[in-house]
Amino acid sequence: MFALDPSSTQHPAADHVPDPAPVPALAPAPAAPRLVARAGQLSRPTAPIAPEASNEDVHRLFSEQPLLETLAVVADDRPLGLINRQRFMEQYARPFARDVFGRRSCMVFTDTAPMVVAAGLPIDQLVQQALASGNRVLKDGFITVEEGRYAGIGTGHALMAAMSDIEADKTRQLMASIDYASLIQRSHLVESDRVLASQLADHGLLWEPRDVVGGDAYFFRATQQGLLGCMFDCTGHGVPGAFMTLIALSFLEQAVAPAGAGIDPGALLGQMNRYIKRVLQQRHRDAQPAWGAPAAPAAGLPAEKTSSDGLDAALFLQSPCGTQLRFASARLDLLVAPPGVQEAAQVQIHAGDKLGVGYATTPDDAAWSTQVLEVAPGSLLMVATDGVIDQLGGPRQIAHGRKRLARFLHEQRDRPAAQACAEFRQAFAQWQGTQRRRDDVSLLVWRNQPMAPSAGQEGQA
Repeated sequence: MFALDPSSTQHPAADHVPDPAPVPALAPAPAAPRLVARAGQLSRPTAPIAPEASNEDVHRLFSEQPLLETLAVVADDRPLGLINRQRFMEQYARPFARDVFGRRSCMVFTDTAPMVVAAGLPIDQLVQQALASGNRVLKDGFITVEEGRYAGIGTGHALMAAMSDIEADKTRQLMASIDYASLIQRSHLVESDRVLASQLADHGLLWEPRDVVGGDAYFFRATQQGLLGCMFDCTGHGVPGAFMTLIALSFLEQAVAPAGAGIDPGALLGQMNRYIKRVLQQRHRDAQPAWGAPAAPAAGLPAEKTSSDGLDAALFLQSPCGTQLRFASARLDLLVAPPGVQEAAQVQIHAGDKLGVGYATTPDDAAWSTQVLEVAPGSLLMVATDGVIDQLGGPRQIAHGRKRLARFLHEQRDRPAAQACAEFRQAFAQWQGTQRRRDDVSLLVWRNQPMAPSAGQEGQA
């Protein structure tokens, strides 16, 4: 088994049982930069000027200090205003301005209503005040005070840099959390990887979350009745979809016992439906409260959940000899290419039921049919999620569709399943082209062959 890239997993065929691929460890995160927390961290103790100073004094200061953008006017340690360099120099350069205003007080060109904040003001409150003042703070900056006494000047550029650093840190923390969530999601798939490698000698599995984590997942277990497999596609993608996969995987872990008997795929989907609806508090929208139950939530309790989340799933039980498949599905299809099939039209498409699992609109007692299929030895089988079917691409920028998938399966019918899966990955990338990936993509290809005996089956033998 090998990983094609950090966001995709593909399992090649194997003549022996390899060790399951370890869940990759996260690289140490780079040290976070020291973020600005208070307004005083953005200000510099720039020397102020007294209100008695003349405009000629201001002009001389700006000329001698080309990097000085703003000058504070302070009297008795109390800020009176700010003089903006660009605005002052433009007005002072006008005809006769120097003769008229040169000896007059600098208060003539002073903004007497600048933004003045305490040095200890939290940065988020500073940002709110700056936004409320419009563009003034970005152009002129702001004054910081300590107990009402002048402390320094903060520039608009420094404030923008601090805001950028804060947003970058939020993004860094978010991505670190999502990366860790990916480890959790992948850890739930390790046992299924091991079962696939040991029970299906000829298989290929493509699992590509659209984002770091995704709403597609898979589950495989060896049972007394044969290999149980489930491919499912949950509502959404990214973090919400990943949470849904953990709910579904938790149910399957509890419901499927390797030594259990009497497994019925359709009944298992019905149990999953009730489990998801109970966990997510999603009642059927048309359902009436049971007799004696309150029609509305009691005071102080949250109202009924209004979202509708669930999943599409294909669940199969392949007999130990590999020639019989018990198949139940919610909206996902099973494609079968028997050996010797001559035309793509002869590829069998076994459609799933049209009802999704777990949704608020799905009745609690919804049932999914179990199809019992006799599959010729050496057939090539495929299950794909709708991220494959619905992806736009090709010359006409249309959906990939099932027929194109059936043609591909026909073309690959004589190749090993792992090779067919690798070919599909390349062909699908070419089909997508420059189009944005719409959804998570998962695809299982396998050739029905007798299973390796499980520990329980060996004991019975």
